[in-house]
Amino acid sequence: MRILLLTILLICSALTLPVFCASSASVKYQEWKDVTRNRTIPVKIYLPERISRPLPVVIFSHGLGGSREAAEYLGYYWAEHDYIAVFIQHPGSDESFWKPAFNPRTTNRDQLMGKFRQTLANPEHALNRGNDVHFVIDQLEKSNISDPVLKGKLDLNEIAIAGHSYGSWTALTASGQRFYQRSKQGVSSGDRRIKAAIYLSPTPPRAGQNPAQVFGAISIPGIHFTGTLDSSPVNNTKAEDRRIAFDNISKSDQYLVTLNGADHGVFGGRKRLMPKPDDEKFQEITQRMSTAFLDAYLKHDQQAKAWLVKSAPTYVGSIGVCESKKAL
Repeated sequence: MRILLLTILLICSALTLPVFCASSASVKYQEWKDVTRNRTIPVKIYLPERISRPLPVVIFSHGLGGSREAAEYLGYYWAEHDYIAVFIQHPGSDESFWKPAFNPRTTNRDQLMGKFRQTLANPEHALNRGNDVHFVIDQLEKSNISDPVLKGKLDLNEIAIAGHSYGSWTALTASGQRFYQRSKQGVSSGDRRIKAAIYLSPTPPRAGQNPAQVFGAISIPGIHFTGTLDSSPVNNTKAEDRRIAFDNISKSDQYLVTLNGADHGVFGGRKRLMPKPDDEKFQEITQRMSTAFLDAYLKHDQQAKAWLVKSAPTYVGSIGVCESKKAL
């Protein structure tokens, strides 16, 4: 049972590990109905304590089997630094496909992993995730006009997309990556309203697909976070595969942070039965560097942009490697 619980904590983004106790941000929960698809999208909204002007927005997509409760260490931190963070939940590829029937005494690891692999293989979930992002931005435009919580608080000219694991696939798709179905016909679901992206444990293309074709159309700035132990517990993705997107995006500024000893779970913010010594440091680096990136490309702070290139490698030090490249 111990091994099974470790597996669950590794692959699900529903459980979070805050790296601080107090926060000046508040949280609001809402359920948004997409009537055109007959689909309800739960959201968790992180808001700064004081909002005196419209603020940039970060939309976050959870990993396979997770929920809007994923990565709250980022949601609170971004809100504390004057961003409104909207964490969305994707019905079908969220915790709903495994959690209701899970029993730690009777469910074995093979059964659980089978459910995850079956869900990941269903292309309907991939399509839904891309459309969920479009819908959420549409809904934010409406909420900025009439919602009591959000009215007049959103700067919708400055939107970033972020995600972990399968959520990074969502973020890459919303950024403009192309994905290929059995027909070999490329499909893109990019949203022009998105101006920057944060990829946590970025997903590589499927076997046999050309990375240059998959990622070559992405033209917004991005920052990629991974670790030397960031392999996938569900499919055959290896830690070294996490840099493929960075290596094949050339039309916009890109940054890559590779942390020594960081595994797949730490970026999603999950609790651990046995926390690792560097977990909090890894999350602290992810918080600070992702926020500097947002400052550079949503708030257009040139000092933050210079820090990412010149000072971030020193800040990370021996715990990892920072790479950057300018748009060609």
